[in-house]
Amino acid sequence: MVMQGTDMKVAETPTGQLEDFRIPDAYEDWLESEGVMVHKTFYIPNWHEVEVGPWERKGGEGAVVHIDNALLPNDLHVVDIKPGGKSEPEHHMYEINFYIVSGRGATTVWMDESSKQTFEWRTGSLFTIPLNSWYQHFNGSGDEKVRFMAPTNAPPMMRLFRDTDFMFNNDFMFRSRYSDDE
Repeated sequence: MVMQGTDMKVAETPTGQLEDFRIPDAYEDWLESEGVMVHKTFYIPNWHEVEVGPWERKGGEGAVVHIDNALLPNDLHVVDIKPGGKSEPEHHMYEINFYIVSGRGATTVWMDESSKQTFEWRTGSLFTIPLNSWYQHFNGSGDEKVRFMAPTNAPPMMRLFRDTDFMFNNDFMFRSRYSDDE
Protein backbone atom coordinates (compact mmCIF):
# COMPACT_ATOMS: atom_id res chain seq x y z
CA MET A 1 0.00 0.00 0.00
CA VAL A 2 1.29 3.51 -0.88
CA MET A 3 0.34 6.69 1.02
CA GLN A 4 -1.92 8.82 -1.17
CA GLY A 5 -0.08 11.64 -2.96
CA THR A 6 3.38 10.20 -2.19
CA ASP A 7 5.56 7.29 -3.12
CA MET A 8 5.92 6.31 0.58
CA LYS A 9 4.85 2.82 1.48
CA VAL A 10 2.65 2.35 4.54
CA ALA A 11 3.62 -0.46 6.86
CA GLU A 12 1.10 -3.22 7.26
CA THR A 13 -0.70 -3.42 10.59
CA PRO A 14 0.55 -6.41 12.56
CA THR A 15 -2.06 -9.09 13.01
CA GLY A 16 -0.33 -11.29 15.57
CA GLN A 17 0.96 -10.77 19.09
CA LEU A 18 3.56 -7.98 19.35
CA GLU A 19 6.84 -8.95 20.94
CA ASP A 20 7.64 -7.45 24.33
CA PHE A 21 10.15 -4.66 23.70
CA ARG A 22 10.93 -4.03 27.35
CA ILE A 23 14.51 -4.38 28.49
CA PRO A 24 15.62 -5.57 31.93
CA ASP A 25 15.22 -2.93 34.64
CA ALA A 26 18.70 -1.89 35.83
CA TYR A 27 17.34 -0.44 39.07
CA GLU A 28 15.35 -3.58 39.98
CA ASP A 29 18.39 -5.70 39.07
CA TRP A 30 20.54 -3.56 41.40
CA LEU A 31 18.06 -3.96 44.27
CA GLU A 32 18.15 -7.72 43.80
CA SER A 33 21.97 -7.82 43.69
CA GLU A 34 22.15 -5.73 46.89
CA GLY A 35 20.03 -8.28 48.73
CA VAL A 36 18.34 -5.40 50.55
CA MET A 37 14.83 -5.60 51.96
CA VAL A 38 12.38 -3.77 49.67
CA HIS A 39 8.99 -2.32 50.60
CA LYS A 40 6.80 -1.48 47.60
CA THR A 41 4.08 0.65 49.09
CA PHE A 42 2.28 3.98 48.88
CA TYR A 43 2.17 4.69 52.61
CA ILE A 44 4.36 4.22 55.68
CA PRO A 45 2.41 5.09 58.87
CA ASN A 46 5.43 5.18 61.19
CA TRP A 47 9.04 5.55 60.01
CA HIS A 48 10.30 4.25 63.35
CA GLU A 49 8.66 0.88 62.63
CA VAL A 50 9.83 0.19 59.06
CA GLU A 51 11.29 -3.31 58.98
CA VAL A 52 14.95 -3.40 57.93
CA GLY A 53 17.44 -6.16 57.22
CA PRO A 54 21.16 -6.50 56.52
CA TRP A 55 22.55 -4.11 53.89
CA GLU A 56 26.27 -4.56 53.39
CA ARG A 57 26.75 -1.41 51.27
CA LYS A 58 25.44 0.71 54.15
CA GLY A 59 27.36 -1.11 56.86
CA GLY A 60 24.27 -1.88 58.93
CA GLU A 61 20.64 -2.63 58.44
CA GLY A 62 18.37 -0.98 55.94
CA ALA A 63 15.53 -1.18 53.47
CA VAL A 64 14.44 0.52 50.28
CA VAL A 65 10.94 1.96 50.06
CA HIS A 66 9.42 2.79 46.71
CA ILE A 67 6.15 2.87 44.89
CA ASP A 68 6.00 0.02 42.39
CA ASN A 69 5.99 2.23 39.30
CA ALA A 70 8.99 2.50 36.96
CA LEU A 71 7.95 6.01 35.91
CA LEU A 72 8.42 7.55 39.36
CA PRO A 73 11.79 9.21 39.91
CA ASN A 74 12.62 8.49 43.55
CA ASP A 75 13.13 5.81 46.12
CA LEU A 76 13.88 6.11 49.81
CA HIS A 77 16.57 4.36 51.83
CA VAL A 78 15.83 3.64 55.50
CA VAL A 79 19.03 2.80 57.37
CA ASP A 80 19.88 2.00 60.99
CA ILE A 81 23.35 2.48 62.46
CA LYS A 82 23.94 0.56 65.68
CA PRO A 83 24.99 2.39 68.88
CA GLY A 84 28.58 3.57 68.53
CA GLY A 85 28.63 2.28 64.95
CA LYS A 86 29.32 3.79 61.56
CA SER A 87 28.21 3.35 57.98
CA GLU A 88 30.48 2.19 55.20
CA PRO A 89 32.10 5.02 53.21
CA GLU A 90 30.36 5.41 49.87
CA HIS A 91 29.89 7.68 46.88
CA HIS A 92 27.55 7.41 43.92
CA MET A 93 26.21 9.11 40.83
CA TYR A 94 22.73 9.80 42.19
CA GLU A 95 21.45 12.56 44.44
CA ILE A 96 20.65 11.78 48.07
CA ASN A 97 19.19 13.74 50.98
CA PHE A 98 19.07 12.66 54.62
CA TYR A 99 16.43 13.14 57.29
CA ILE A 100 17.39 11.90 60.75
CA VAL A 101 14.39 10.02 62.15
CA SER A 102 16.09 9.27 65.47
CA GLY A 103 19.50 9.52 67.12
CA ARG A 104 22.49 11.78 66.90
CA GLY A 105 25.88 11.62 65.24
CA ALA A 106 28.11 13.09 62.59
CA THR A 107 28.84 12.77 58.89
CA THR A 108 32.19 13.20 57.17
CA VAL A 109 32.15 14.33 53.52
CA TRP A 110 35.10 14.49 51.13
CA MET A 111 36.18 14.49 47.51
CA ASP A 112 39.74 13.47 48.30
CA GLU A 113 41.51 12.47 51.51
CA SER A 114 42.92 15.98 52.04
CA SER A 115 39.53 17.73 52.05
CA LYS A 116 37.49 15.87 54.68
CA GLN A 117 34.83 17.88 56.52
CA THR A 118 32.68 16.66 59.40
CA PHE A 119 29.41 18.05 60.73
CA GLU A 120 27.07 16.92 63.49
CA TRP A 121 23.35 16.17 63.33
CA ARG A 122 20.48 14.93 65.53
CA THR A 123 16.83 13.86 65.32
CA GLY A 124 15.03 16.15 62.87
CA SER A 125 18.15 17.22 60.96
CA LEU A 126 17.94 17.42 57.17
CA PHE A 127 20.99 17.59 54.89
CA THR A 128 22.26 16.59 51.47
CA ILE A 129 25.53 15.23 50.15
CA PRO A 130 27.08 16.76 47.00
CA LEU A 131 26.82 14.47 43.98
CA ASN A 132 29.48 11.74 43.89
CA SER A 133 31.23 13.02 47.04
CA TRP A 134 32.41 10.40 49.49
CA TYR A 135 30.60 10.30 52.83
CA GLN A 136 30.39 8.25 56.01
CA HIS A 137 27.95 8.50 58.94
CA PHE A 138 28.85 7.94 62.60
CA ASN A 139 26.43 7.17 65.44
CA GLY A 140 27.34 9.52 68.31
CA SER A 141 25.46 7.52 70.93
CA GLY A 142 26.63 4.41 72.70
CA ASP A 143 23.07 3.63 73.80
CA GLU A 144 20.67 4.15 70.90
CA LYS A 145 20.62 3.38 67.22
CA VAL A 146 20.44 6.05 64.55
CA ARG A 147 17.72 5.78 61.93
CA PHE A 148 17.68 7.95 58.84
CA MET A 149 15.58 8.03 55.74
CA ALA A 150 17.17 9.22 52.53
CA PRO A 151 15.23 9.96 49.35
CA THR A 152 17.32 9.45 46.20
CA ASN A 153 16.98 9.72 42.44
CA ALA A 154 18.74 6.36 42.01
CA PRO A 155 15.93 4.70 40.00
CA PRO A 156 16.07 6.94 36.90
CA MET A 157 19.86 7.34 37.08
CA MET A 158 20.40 3.58 37.15
CA ARG A 159 17.88 3.08 34.36
CA LEU A 160 19.61 5.76 32.30
CA PHE A 161 23.21 4.57 32.62
CA ARG A 162 22.57 0.84 33.20
CA ASP A 163 26.07 0.38 34.63
CA THR A 164 26.69 -0.12 38.37
CA ASP A 165 30.43 0.37 37.91
CA PHE A 166 29.74 3.85 36.52
CA MET A 167 27.26 4.56 39.34
CA PHE A 168 29.49 3.49 42.25
CA ASN A 169 33.10 3.60 40.99
CA ASN A 170 33.17 6.88 39.09
CA ASP A 171 35.99 9.21 40.18
CA PHE A 172 34.63 12.36 38.54
CA MET A 173 34.56 15.27 41.00
CA PHE A 174 31.72 17.77 40.67
CA ARG A 175 33.75 20.69 41.98
CA SER A 176 30.90 23.13 41.33
CA ARG A 177 28.85 21.24 43.93
CA TYR A 178 31.47 20.88 46.64
CA SER A 179 33.79 23.33 48.32
CA ASP A 180 36.14 22.28 51.08
CA ASP A 181 36.06 25.82 52.48
CA GLU A 182 34.87 25.92 56.08
